[in-house]
Amino acid sequence: MFTNQYFIALGIPLVLLLCGAVAKKLVRGSAWQRSDFYLGVEFTLAAMSSALVYVFDLVKVAGTDNSAPVAGKMAATGSYLALCFFLLLWVLSTHQDWERRDQNPHGQLVWLCIVANIVGAGLLSVFILLVKGI
Repeated sequence: MFTNQYFIALGIPLVLLLCGAVAKKLVRGSAWQRSDFYLGVEFTLAAMSSALVYVFDLVKVAGTDNSAPVAGKMAATGSYLALCFFLLLWVLSTHQDWERRDQNPHGQLVWLCIVANIVGAGLLSVFILLVKGI
């Protein structure tokens, strides 16, 4: 089970979602709130940071190996970072639009707890499966 690349790529973001929600609740020190599960921004930033760290790993490898495969990985990582940046802006604007709409809890649930989290978790999964590869 822990050697299945799809289990790892999808399981890690889901576990991080639960850990992030628990962390928000513990830091705040009060009862559970819907906003504890609004982690799209954090997921997207985590995906970007993973890619940036990976760029520095590729730079180390570029000096020692054949640079043709590394150049392709650098191009893929750069494209991925651009995608992450634009999706981060979209997730931030979605949060700006929906976080204050307390009169529409269903809309908040859909846009902030489901859609934004899927975007961020999806970016992490895409990084694990396609950019870095397992």
